[in-house]
Amino acid sequence: MSLETLPFTSPIQSLVKDNRLRQRSTHPLILDPPLAILDAAVTNIEHFFARNRQLIPDLSPASWELTIDGLVRHPLVIDYDDLLHKPVSSFFAVLIGRDDGNDRYAAIANAEWIGVPVALLLEAAGVKPQAAFAACWSYGEQPLVRYVPLAKLWHDAMLAYAVNGQPLPTLHGGPVRLVVPGWAGAYWMKWIERITLLSAEAAPPAAHGDGSLAIDCRLFNLSEVLQGDNHQPLRGVAWSAGQGIARVALALDDGPWHAATLASDLGPRAWRQFSYYNPAGISASRRLAVQITDNTGQTAVYHWLL
Repeated sequence: MSLETLPFTSPIQSLVKDNRLRQRSTHPLILDPPLAILDAAVTNIEHFFARNRQLIPDLSPASWELTIDGLVRHPLVIDYDDLLHKPVSSFFAVLIGRDDGNDRYAAIANAEWIGVPVALLLEAAGVKPQAAFAACWSYGEQPLVRYVPLAKLWHDAMLAYAVNGQPLPTLHGGPVRLVVPGWAGAYWMKWIERITLLSAEAAPPAAHGDGSLAIDCRLFNLSEVLQGDNHQPLRGVAWSAGQGIARVALALDDGPWHAATLASDLGPRAWRQFSYYNPAGISASRRLAVQITDNTGQTAVYHWLL
């Protein structure tokens, strides 16, 4: 019996380590963490959101294999032990889910991903010149597929088998998932089974979409500050499509911009924490604007009615 056909109180509960996560669906399993537990530079894996469009497959490191085929000269099949013996890479990257939340819950996370660059396996497979896209397939009774431009896989995609120094949990795509930094979480194929390279002509229309993240942010404690706690700064995180965060500024009631204080930079793929303290408070204000600038100079502005 599949894990997600059972009540939340048995096998699924064993996968979910924090009961503060809101369960929106059991099959497929959808979980949202409250914003209050996400206010950290690095997200605890137990606080990760879950977005699934299929039942969780019955998969272990011993049974996992990855096939790379299609427009390659040397089709590959590698198992988990093979992967562990490849050169390792790691980076911090933000993961953003579809329907990424509201003012109480959020499908966002920032973590250190550890694994093998996809480029190493593509080099071993010998990519043919006409290859332009990769069809990335999951394990499961109803496998999912996402199409990623080959150039994106070459650049910085990873086959991750660990997160924050721990083996990647089944709930979050373990034993191995695809990590596509700077792109929406829907492209980070969990339980990845196959990567098939296609020409531009053979790829379906869905392959030509752009999964790049928008420059964006989340505020963690706006409600508390608005309720009159003027002794704490407004805190949040900002991210981009892999270009880092150079500046965050805030303005009240269409007034001047004030630079927020930025926390340590965990790299261009990660989110960046920021804080803003106004000694006079913001509870009497009616509008808040947040301006975010990435390291290339691209800027986005978001507005709140208070």
